[in-house]
Amino acid sequence: MAIGFNNNLLYFFVFFLISMALSGMWLTHKNVDRFQVSEISANTLFANEENQLQVHYKNLNSKSFIWDIEISIDKKKNKSGTYKIDEVISGKMSRRTYIDWMPARRGLKKSPRLVIQSKFPFGMLRAWKYYEQMTEFIVYPEKKGQKNIPREISHQHQDEIDPIQDNRGLFRDHREFQKTDSPNKIDWKASLKHQKHFVKNYESGDEKKILIDWNMTNQIVDFEDKVSQLALWVDTSHKNNDFYSLKISQHQTVYANDGIHYKNCMEKLALLIPAETL
Repeated sequence: MAIGFNNNLLYFFVFFLISMALSGMWLTHKNVDRFQVSEISANTLFANEENQLQVHYKNLNSKSFIWDIEISIDKKKNKSGTYKIDEVISGKMSRRTYIDWMPARRGLKKSPRLVIQSKFPFGMLRAWKYYEQMTEFIVYPEKKGQKNIPREISHQHQDEIDPIQDNRGLFRDHREFQKTDSPNKIDWKASLKHQKHFVKNYESGDEKKILIDWNMTNQIVDFEDKVSQLALWVDTSHKNNDFYSLKISQHQTVYANDGIHYKNCMEKLALLIPAETL
């Protein structure tokens, strides 16, 4: 129309729209380009559960701002929502956000690929890029099965008992006060130090211990269901502050109930293969 009518106003309007479109494309691209994910981390991950990944990000440009960034896990292989960062990210700002991730199976899993996108400034154009981290996470088995644990009780040998103990037994560790505990059990010195109520755990010579044995799952047919059942029993024992041991074929852990023991047992189950159970 501008050429046909030789109308300068139409020429101006056409080139104005073109320049706006090109400027919008450039701004949208630069807005995403300045956004950098520095790390993806996680604490405890379970198969078929809503887990959270920590996404650490920052602005690469010290003089510019970033607006309206959306982060999601690549939906081609994973199901997740889209998380919008509402705050304006100023120059050299470092922050973190959380994204839900539900891995389907246990084992050593590669960190999922992230999609970083933005429609700033006009909401009509979209720019995106991918972030893929080469690290791997150990995904613990799904916790499912019968909750009640078949208990096989053993007694601590007399030679293992420290003779220097009070009438309640040998002091083991501290744990947080629970509603079912008597207030008389509170260790006030430890409570003042940590600003929380703590009670003492004691162990005695006739303390009950829970053996979680692979043979207890003989009635279960599927191998993955067996692993999930043991994972549920380990998790239940840990939450109940019980002393437990995991036995799979010739491999047996010590009796303990701390976080390191729980991690070792769950990692053993996460990476377990059928040949190790024979």
